[in-house]
Amino acid sequence: MGYLNPASREEDTHDKLTSPNLVRRVRAYCLIIFSDIVAIVGSFFAINAIHMPVEGFQHAIAMSAVIVPIFLWDAIVNNAYGARVLQRPREGAFKAIRALVFALVALLILAYSFKIGAAFSRIIFWTGALLASVMLVSERLVIGRILERRFGGIPFNTVVLCDGIAWKGLPGDICIDVEALKFDPTTDDPHSYHDLATWLVGADRVLVVCSDDRAVAWSRVLKSLAVDGEILGPDFDRLGAIGINYHAGRQTIVVSTGPLHLRERLQKRIFDLVVASVGLLVLALPFIVVALAIRWETPGAALFRQQRIGRDNRLFWMYKFRSMHSDQSDSSASRLTARQDARVTKVGEFIRRNSIDELPQLINVLRGEMSIVGPRPHALSAKAAEKLYWEIDERYRHRHVVKPGVTGLAQIRGYRGATVEQADLTNRLASDLEYLIDWSIGRDLWILFRTLFVIRHANAF
Repeated sequence: MGYLNPASREEDTHDKLTSPNLVRRVRAYCLIIFSDIVAIVGSFFAINAIHMPVEGFQHAIAMSAVIVPIFLWDAIVNNAYGARVLQRPREGAFKAIRALVFALVALLILAYSFKIGAAFSRIIFWTGALLASVMLVSERLVIGRILERRFGGIPFNTVVLCDGIAWKGLPGDICIDVEALKFDPTTDDPHSYHDLATWLVGADRVLVVCSDDRAVAWSRVLKSLAVDGEILGPDFDRLGAIGINYHAGRQTIVVSTGPLHLRERLQKRIFDLVVASVGLLVLALPFIVVALAIRWETPGAALFRQQRIGRDNRLFWMYKFRSMHSDQSDSSASRLTARQDARVTKVGEFIRRNSIDELPQLINVLRGEMSIVGPRPHALSAKAAEKLYWEIDERYRHRHVVKPGVTGLAQIRGYRGATVEQADLTNRLASDLEYLIDWSIGRDLWILFRTLFVIRHANAF
């Protein structure tokens, strides 16, 4: 595989990164789910038609209505639709059979518990279960072969960043010359991180081929990206390696893994869309009232945009209700807001004290730039004790491996408001990193619920 030069082949490089495998994987999962449902439902309807053609399909309908939801729930929980099944169809077939057995046992327990055995055709149940098992295994293996050919055996995008060292990649590797990319891993410039993340959109796995003296810097960069990051090199201890892998017959050091993979990201995205949509509908009238109050008190737009750092260190424009005089608004957040700040209007003081100014960020959630729960996004010039955040703790950029949130673990613990001392930043960072380690939908729900009790806070001004 040759090198892709971002400077001369920008459109081609970006297409190679963003287009193929992620969308195709989602389609593949949907195809497998649909095929599983057809195999189960079709089996019970076919047996019903053979044994009781005159009485209708009430047995098949009743059994399918119970078996399919339980099957899908168990299959999803146990990764029967995970990434590994695209590469290992037999493993996927085994997990599908296990989910089917669980669903069948659950149906038997329900039939016994509610005493519906008299209206329960045992012939249809047992023969349908046998046929469904055969059909599940068959369709999983057949579709697995088809998908394997379609993906060429590589369902993931592997990007190799070559930093001053020549590398002959494997077929399917996307090799990028770092010099042509004009990225220096030792930089603290957020715009450079944004540019790098833009090039890596769609990457599942990023390998860096570099000299030993550059490995530590690249390790910090990879830890700030929501990808599986690896470095070709022997320097284990200083890099904070979390595992060993192999590529092209050579050993690699795993230094990062994105905390949320495709299944978790889909769960979190659905959660975000539901909460944000409901929130905007419920708050539509209050939004109008607040906007009119802002415009009535001072001239200027009701909404205020400020550039913040998002997932993978990509920059985005975050929306807030304007709380300051238009000519004194600080779009770069270079100056902390103080108590009784003269720049803050009377309406602005009220909406800031009650966290109402943050509500337009639901728009950012719908746009996919933010999440309902996550580390709060920070401005580029934000400081604590006159130091930029990333100058205080080298782990700071690690928090950017997920989308920033409207609320977060740090906020419900009271870590909000101005960052005057370094501890104001490190306390929040500790909570953010803890959130990344222990993420679950249940914890997001808990944080969202707890947020209701900290909307009005002493540090909100």
